[in-house]
Amino acid sequence: MIVMSGEGTKTATCSSYDMYAVENEPIPKVGDDSIILDSRDNAVCIVRTSKITICPFKDVTAEHAYKEGEGDRSLEYWRQVHKEFLESELESIDMAFSEDAKVICEEFELIK
Repeated sequence: MIVMSGEGTKTATCSSYDMYAVENEPIPKVGDDSIILDSRDNAVCIVRTSKITICPFKDVTAEHAYKEGEGDRSLEYWRQVHKEFLESELESIDMAFSEDAKVICEEFELIK
């Protein structure tokens, strides 16, 4: 899920690889377009995926954390909030979080 900030600082997002596998959803790919909705399900913009990296949670880079644009944009902050998010998400499919769990790091650009 992509949540855009009002400042346009978010150019990346991250999701659980295992959730895609369990839900039998296709993994995002470069060139995919997505309509971004606000909290009221109103379309706010369209983004295009420009880069996909699949790696263990523990290997997500500070650069990716910065591009997600959350909190103070540090890797430490990113790890804290994403660990909590992924623990909850994986629990919903009876899986436990691990630092070795694969995540899909997606970068995107604003199209419209």
